[in-house]
Amino acid sequence: MLQRLNITGVRNLQPCSLSLSRLNLFCGMNGSGKSSLLESVHLLALGRSFRTAQIRKVIQDGQQSCTVFSLLVNGQQLGISKDIAGGQVLKRNGVLVSSMAELAHDLPVQLIHPEGLDLIDGGSKQRRQLFDWLVFHVEPSFYKIWLRYQRALSQRNALLKIASVDDAEWRVWEQEMAISALSLHQLRFTVINDWLFFVQNAMALLLPQIKVSVDYVAGFDVEKDFSAQLAESRFKDRERGHTQIGPHRADLRLKTDLGSVEAVLSRGQKKLLVCALKLAQVEYLKTQAKSCVVLLDDLASELDVIARARLLSHLWRLDAQVLITAVEADSVWPMLYELDNQAKLFHVEHGEIIPQTSAAVAQ
Repeated sequence: MLQRLNITGVRNLQPCSLSLSRLNLFCGMNGSGKSSLLESVHLLALGRSFRTAQIRKVIQDGQQSCTVFSLLVNGQQLGISKDIAGGQVLKRNGVLVSSMAELAHDLPVQLIHPEGLDLIDGGSKQRRQLFDWLVFHVEPSFYKIWLRYQRALSQRNALLKIASVDDAEWRVWEQEMAISALSLHQLRFTVINDWLFFVQNAMALLLPQIKVSVDYVAGFDVEKDFSAQLAESRFKDRERGHTQIGPHRADLRLKTDLGSVEAVLSRGQKKLLVCALKLAQVEYLKTQAKSCVVLLDDLASELDVIARARLLSHLWRLDAQVLITAVEADSVWPMLYELDNQAKLFHVEHGEIIPQTSAAVAQ
């Protein structure tokens, strides 16, 4: 968990050094900087913003870089600095590290925010990122295997654009893809199978009236030799310009008895389903002796009072650290304080994050 968080150069936020608790609420008007605070934590944990793919939009106007530093409860120190040209500096305990994966491993962060419905309504990439985040935190070998597959995939996609390619060269990269593809699938299959038990529990908590089935789709026929499947698909892949089968096309199939969830569920029900999928990951990681930092952006608009109370109570039982944004403190604060009288309330105004004293909180 985050004990202290230092932020400079992020959007409209004034430089700040915050002492955090298990439960933390940031309140203020729209545009005050609440979401930028959560964005900073997301940047530290995953190396990217959840609001934009362009780092220059994250960096404050007039600044050349932004920096986020944290002291974790276990004494670990993590820091990231990104500059306007796209460069970055990563540090763990004051020592430079080369891979964002090293920081991500130390700080599991789960995000629930208003744009999260893309997980249901969007393409497969969002759902693949969802379960790969979990596999990454459960299986230490996953990231290296994933990188190996991505490199081989990139090489094969490059061959698809060359007019004449020797058959031996095709075989080299297709066999390399096949080796890593099977390992990747096996890791995903094992973790997702375990995770789905917790998904059903979370849906029973948040969506008790609706039955949703969640199935993992591998992206290729796991019963057949994958290198042979790739060889057979070369002609079609050349026409499309990319490899159409493989673990990079893996997905989750979400269905109700009446059809696909994107067609059947209301917007509110979709929000609850997204919460259930992510809450289940937090619960699963707890069984692996890992705690999560959960970012809840604009919680009051995402969930009704009953769902809010259920979600927060469950996260408290799971030992998760929670950072929440809301326009009005009254919509969330009473629930937080009832769960933990050490919870912290912050007021955000014009980019300044102001811790509220006991007297101010009481008012």
